[in-house]
Amino acid sequence: MTDTAKYKSVGIDITTYNKLRKICDAEDRNVRQQISRMVNQEWRNGGYTNSPASSGIASISQKNTI
Repeated sequence: MTDTAKYKSVGIDITTYNKLRKICDAEDRNVRQQISRMVNQEWRNGGYTNSPASSGIASISQKNTI
């Protein structure tokens, strides 16, 4: 069974998935690698400064602990 502390599932519509598969094929990566690459690139270029766990949904449960 997959370690849910290490990996998460993401649902996307089939049109977006098909586009993603074409990008993966062109860049010789699997879906997991391509999503990680795209997110990390946006993280760097978007000027995000917080750690990933301190923003978004995860911040709700951590808000009072930081």
